[in-house]
Amino acid sequence: MQSSELLPILPLPSIMSSKTDYTLVGEGSSVTQGSKYSKKKIVFILLFFIIFIFLYFSKIHTWAPIKVKPPSPRKEMTVADVMFSLREDIPEAPKFKSFMETSSGNQSVARLEDRLDPGDVFCVGDTLNVLVEMKDFNGKPKTYGGDFILARIHSPELKASASGVVTDLRNGSYRVSFTLFWSGTVQVSVLLIHSAEAVQVLWRERKGSYWKVLFVGTFIKGNKTETSQCGPMLKTTRPLCEYVDKREGEYYACIKPPTLPCSSLNNIKSHNSEGPFLTQDEDRLLERKNIGVQIKNSFPAVQVVSCDATPAEPSEKCLLGKESPFPSGYFYQNRWFSTVCQQAPFLSQDTITKCLTGKRFYLWGDSTIRQWMEYLRTKVEGLSHKDEVGNWLPLRSFNYAKNIALQWKRHNPPWIGSRAVSTKGFVYISRELDDVVLGGGRQDAIVISIGQHFRAFPLEYFIHRLLNIRRAILRLQARSPETMVFIKLENTREFTTPILRMSDTYGHLQNLAQRKVFKGMRVVIVDAWDMSVAANTFSIHPNSVVVSNEVSMVLSQMCYRP
Repeated sequence: MQSSELLPILPLPSIMSSKTDYTLVGEGSSVTQGSKYSKKKIVFILLFFIIFIFLYFSKIHTWAPIKVKPPSPRKEMTVADVMFSLREDIPEAPKFKSFMETSSGNQSVARLEDRLDPGDVFCVGDTLNVLVEMKDFNGKPKTYGGDFILARIHSPELKASASGVVTDLRNGSYRVSFTLFWSGTVQVSVLLIHSAEAVQVLWRERKGSYWKVLFVGTFIKGNKTETSQCGPMLKTTRPLCEYVDKREGEYYACIKPPTLPCSSLNNIKSHNSEGPFLTQDEDRLLERKNIGVQIKNSFPAVQVVSCDATPAEPSEKCLLGKESPFPSGYFYQNRWFSTVCQQAPFLSQDTITKCLTGKRFYLWGDSTIRQWMEYLRTKVEGLSHKDEVGNWLPLRSFNYAKNIALQWKRHNPPWIGSRAVSTKGFVYISRELDDVVLGGGRQDAIVISIGQHFRAFPLEYFIHRLLNIRRAILRLQARSPETMVFIKLENTREFTTPILRMSDTYGHLQNLAQRKVFKGMRVVIVDAWDMSVAANTFSIHPNSVVVSNEVSMVLSQMCYRP
């Protein structure tokens, strides 16, 4: 701090130069103030001298920095906190005047940032930087960012692939950085998923909208059946059946049926509402031909050689709470190799069964984690199944001889799909975490996966659910510190999906929110997004390569001891 910064606080020149003694005249008395002001002058001079000495020695002395502890994971977090932390990731772009002025994948180009001479090669471990120059449909360079781009490198003959890190330079250009994990011929693929203008439309239509997907509840009692509209927020003045969890702040309601009681709600089914209604140009932005467009490369495939160096392998053990970077690994011969920590493959029936022996494995969430259950049923020896009858009801499998228990349960509404969902056993995941009976050791593991069914609703709604889960995980870990908890992020999905409701831009933001909410906690992030981008599986239910490697990563964390 400079001494001049203190001068306005201490108006020394005016005090030092004052020659006036103020006299107060009262009845029968006269008091001179000069002596009092002389004392004040001395005090101010001493104070000034002390400050001068402090500032002088501050310049020649290095003060020890104040150490600020990182925020505790137990510190209360709010929806507003998370939304504020995402402010840089929430899209912004100028309002466009015509469709022709929006970003075009066909007109844009990707080039190597460092120009290569013919015959130049890269070494394994090098970083390959690609510069994407975005242009509009007129071929004119864009001057602002905000486009949603996904990129990967791949070598089909090696069954190898990895995601790239996209950096928005905010001027119409993007740097895409790839780590070259393997030797061979490596191809670069950059996709414009949505233009900046399309992203703006999608974000606008998400904010505050609870009605892009509607729900019909079926009430049954005896031989009588009635239906009514349901949802997390209803536009009506009619009497409601309200299903409230006050502690969790969770709310779901149905318009009260004509005669049947609220307790007779039997199942819920979703359907898309009409709209949202867009302008003609906005509709064109979201046409299938303008989604996921391949940006052409100005360079051929690159050649990567080992350069007498073996690929660097992570040296650290896998620990709960270790932050997962992006990318977190790569595929080689269809096997996922982590770049975060030491892992081993758990892909065979024998290794999977041995790992799960003596363990209870809980899978809670959506149908993408149900895929894990279906996969494990083909891999674990000697399972018997005890499933509840009905759509999306819990699945349970046991191997009593090896003391293995597997369970899948869906998350509470919203649940979007073509089939009605039974309301039997509706329990929020946060409540499941509170109620699950644990052994107190490492024999229990829980994987949580939510997100896909929340894309059609405001981001705040999803974050609220995440924060309830966060608090419940902290409570669980307080009573059972060795229980392992995994958070599976969302994966990409089809370009043919109803984009206004289910776009991957929504999933991307929700994954960022999950990273914010669970950061610093003793949980493991399973980056399904990274795997699905690398493998180019734009499917709500990824293929067996992705699913098997997701499961292998978790089992390695549970059972591998390097």
